[in-house]
Amino acid sequence: MKKYFFFISILFLNFLIFAQDAEIVLPEVTTFISKSMEQKLVITAEEIEAAHFEDLSDVIESTGIQNLAYGPYGMESKPSVRGFTDETVRVVVDGICVNNAQYGTFDFSSINMATIERIEIVRGGFTEGVEDEGAVGGVIYITTKKTADKNRLSAELAAKTFFNSARPVDSVFQKLNWSGNLSEATFLTAGLSAGFAANKYFYKIDRMGSLASGAFDGAVGIGSGVKGGPDGNAQGMRIKTRDNSQVTDGHGNVAVTHYFGNGNYFSLSDSLYGGIKNTPGKATSKDSGVLRDYNNDLSFALWNPAVAGLFNLKNNVAWFCKNRFYKNDSGSEDSTHHINTLKYSGSADFTSLAGGRLRQLAGLSFDYTNLDSTNDGKHNQFSGVVKETTKFALGLGDKGGWTFSLPLAFKFCINDDKVNAAFVPKLGAAWESAGGAVRIFSDLYRMVQFPNMDDLFWQGGGFKGNPDLKPEFGWGADLGLTLKGVTRGGTALNGGLTLFSDYYKDKIKWGSGTTENLSSAFYFGLDFNFGAEFLGRMICLSVNGEYLYNALLDESELTYGKQIMWTPDFVCSLNADFNFELIRLGVSAQYTGLRYTSNMNVYYLQPYVLLNFVAEGVEIAGHFTPYIKLDNALNWQYQAVEGYPMPGISLTIGARYIF
Repeated sequence: MKKYFFFISILFLNFLIFAQDAEIVLPEVTTFISKSMEQKLVITAEEIEAAHFEDLSDVIESTGIQNLAYGPYGMESKPSVRGFTDETVRVVVDGICVNNAQYGTFDFSSINMATIERIEIVRGGFTEGVEDEGAVGGVIYITTKKTADKNRLSAELAAKTFFNSARPVDSVFQKLNWSGNLSEATFLTAGLSAGFAANKYFYKIDRMGSLASGAFDGAVGIGSGVKGGPDGNAQGMRIKTRDNSQVTDGHGNVAVTHYFGNGNYFSLSDSLYGGIKNTPGKATSKDSGVLRDYNNDLSFALWNPAVAGLFNLKNNVAWFCKNRFYKNDSGSEDSTHHINTLKYSGSADFTSLAGGRLRQLAGLSFDYTNLDSTNDGKHNQFSGVVKETTKFALGLGDKGGWTFSLPLAFKFCINDDKVNAAFVPKLGAAWESAGGAVRIFSDLYRMVQFPNMDDLFWQGGGFKGNPDLKPEFGWGADLGLTLKGVTRGGTALNGGLTLFSDYYKDKIKWGSGTTENLSSAFYFGLDFNFGAEFLGRMICLSVNGEYLYNALLDESELTYGKQIMWTPDFVCSLNADFNFELIRLGVSAQYTGLRYTSNMNVYYLQPYVLLNFVAEGVEIAGHFTPYIKLDNALNWQYQAVEGYPMPGISLTIGARYIF
């Protein structure tokens, strides 16, 4: 009864707001509270468009975050932040968490890049936002486009080659997007995209079946080395073509946003994705499969920025329909998975209390998921979060001073008769100099991750889930320094350093034919990001990365004190943009360090460097923009995941036309 009363109250409040739209006047807001203590790395729509990223995984990799990829465009990829991966990295789109309830991750190829207005990446578990709770490794916040300055219709066509003479044009991508006004206060954004990638790229393998590793010809060693021993040599290397990795997919999206006075708006959007993806096994495997994904995401958002002159109110309702069909060559693992999820997320932000020294955020979200899966069976999941963040200031705004933040959350998850619940407290403090150029901050947070539905119920391939799993949990802390807007001799400098430490317990792993709470580990590391602008943004440089030390604290003598598999000791990206009158040049390099292939720390994957170039010409006649991309210019032979060869050098030629 209380739940129904809550929803009725929200609907009644929104009705009053609609009825009085002409009476709403935005109040003047006085605040002494500094901006968010979350250390956000921001990527704008302009940066995404200029770099011509193929999908979201390319964006993540360009920010100095490890990308666990099983192949190029359309293949599975997962971000790993501070050594945490899969569902511990949350993806939140327009205030709604979109991680899949069945397996916990998000398909990075399922979002249309042209719809993204802004991406904000938060490393670690300290999050002030009240949209969702559950971050362990970090959160990727995505804001989609709602408005347009003018009517714009754009078409883009690109073709890609891996320099395979048998298939000179390997991949083709086409996009069509429109944005503009339906009326003075109503905006429409719509888009269609289609992609085809044969993904027939070259890789090298030796007589023992080991993959090459290194630049240009892969002659520096084999793919896996033994700690303390030689890497071997490249004698007897054979060039092979990657087979069974074809991807055909497409997006369709439409969003209508209507403003009805003083910043109030509602938005209705629908997003479709369909993909048919060959899923090759390891390089030495002859078995492969075909994965078909058909998704539909329908959402409604209502934003009221000045309810009674006291607070901002957001409401989001969404229905996610995810359908996945899998068939392998042998027919032994054919499966279907149907997931329907209803979500509600609401938040209130009291922006100015106690004379501007107090800010109060409160939010709640509820999810219902129905799963009908060949491997998991039929199950229902109810989950939710109630969260608040209190921020108060002791300083004097522009004169600097201290700000404190206290996020508190209660979260629960019910799978059939299995109930998990947790209290998640956090605490942050920051000192800011006058003008905000220098900021020192620290925070302490609890991390909790509930098992997903595959962990609990999976049956197939000789493995089965474990309904008696405990939640993963731990504690973490950050200590950091940021510099913003520091100018020296016409050069604008920004940057930051963050020391972090985490202790994580009861990590869920597949072992002995089932899922078990097997691992505990200690993490220590350093995040860094620096940016500089020269000559009025003619030259822009940025460096982002992470150094990580971790050690398993398992009971097993064989793995105690060892580094967690797949976690590199160092990840770094360097990006340079040169904006000239007739052309824009971009150069990027990503380094990923040594990674062990098991927790025994015997075999490892070699480090690799990806060097990429992009050149975009000035608009011709104000409409036509050609561009060219060269990815993996060093033709580095590498693996992000053991046994899965990644593509070498590729060239993409494309053009965008604005009507």
